[in-house]
Amino acid sequence: MTGWRLRMALARGRVERVEVWVLRGSGYAVRVLGVDGGLQFFEPAGGARLWPALAPLKARLRRCGVRQLLLLQRESHDEIIGRPVPHAPDPGLSLRL
Repeated sequence: MTGWRLRMALARGRVERVEVWVLRGSGYAVRVLGVDGGLQFFEPAGGARLWPALAPLKARLRRCGVRQLLLLQRESHDEIIGRPVPHAPDPGLSLRL
């Protein structure tokens, strides 16, 4: 999904939420969930699959009209360091842009 398409989908009310997934050591992946249940990825220009840094990504999303996103990570800090983890999934961190 391009920035223009994301801007249009937001303007038409077709976006339920924007999720930013933290991928340890790799970067950030952006998933756009539609109100119809569809899923698309917001990718950087140039054919790259991941965003390398969070600050420019947040600025780009803000320019597209995103005002809130959900920051998620596949592994909790406890899992990374080998500590036992709770059984409930992490609800993520809601960030206002």
